[in-house]
Amino acid sequence: MRRFTWNIHYACNYRCPYCFFEGKWVEYGKRNVYLPVAEWMKYWYSVYGKYGRSYMLITGGEPFAYPNFIDLIEELSSIHYPINISTNASGDLESFVKRIDPQRVSLSVSFQPYFENLEAFLEKVKFLKKHKFSGCINFVAYPPLLKDLDYYKAKFNSIGEKLKVIPFWGKFEGKEYPSAYTRSEKDAIGIGDSWFNSIRKKDSLCPAGHQSALVFPDGKVARCGQIGEKMLIGDFFDPEFKLMDGQSPCDAEFCPCDENKLFGEEK
Repeated sequence: MRRFTWNIHYACNYRCPYCFFEGKWVEYGKRNVYLPVAEWMKYWYSVYGKYGRSYMLITGGEPFAYPNFIDLIEELSSIHYPINISTNASGDLESFVKRIDPQRVSLSVSFQPYFENLEAFLEKVKFLKKHKFSGCINFVAYPPLLKDLDYYKAKFNSIGEKLKVIPFWGKFEGKEYPSAYTRSEKDAIGIGDSWFNSIRKKDSLCPAGHQSALVFPDGKVARCGQIGEKMLIGDFFDPEFKLMDGQSPCDAEFCPCDENKLFGEEK
């Protein structure tokens, strides 16, 4: 089964300081393409015709801010699934759970302390669980937030959930992270020496681009998110678009994502 990550648009109702797109929203937003659901489905049916049912990850920006997003997911999940949506959970969850099949779609929700009340967020998580939606709960280990990490973990544990702590990649107060984390911080986050060694991928063979791809908002298709536009493999709107013919060496020094992992059996 192929895997497509769809960065659906560069737009979000939050402005988290640790976001990849911090300070770039206006510039990147010029690349957003807003098509009717039926037109998007024409392209995703083309993918289905070439590769069959595919596993999909939908991210942004904030996916729920995309026009007619629930309509789009309802149609898309009729041919491509499982679908996982990465969201800050600020969208219309009530309409979503009424119309979308939790057997085909999951939600990975991110807790953003600068913009979301913890207790309100916990209620959203419980609401999604009540309606049988699965997925992880993400939390970026931004240095100023680490003082509350144990508290946050305990609160999510209290409702039977585990917080997935994601290392912050970037600069804060002149230091480069994640290497700048202290030993105790690395232990709390779960990124010891073995983790750093495991994400060194330079020159190793990788199926990204062959078994998976990243679709940008403007239709450009990259091999993966880590390499990004340094290695484009096609145009999603081109009728002749196809994935690479085979694996090739990775060009990234570090690859903390899992785009190199396959989902299900190769078709």
